[in-house]
Amino acid sequence: MSTLKTDTISEKTTNNGVAIDTFKLKDSVMISSNTVASGTISSTENAMVIGPIGVTGTVNVSGNLSVLWVN
Repeated sequence: MSTLKTDTISEKTTNNGVAIDTFKLKDSVMISSNTVASGTISSTENAMVIGPIGVTGTVNVSGNLSVLWVN
């Protein structure tokens, strides 16, 4: 597995944003899928989910999970 280490990530294509796995960062906004697969939030981690969102697997939480539900 390769490791990418950098201080700055810049767009290759203007106004396209930067995609990281299922996240897109563009113009100070983070965009993600409305579905979450399985995952674990360990006791040393914090996570946030903004919904409505569907979970297709199991999410194990030992740390802190904040949920903001928006309709």
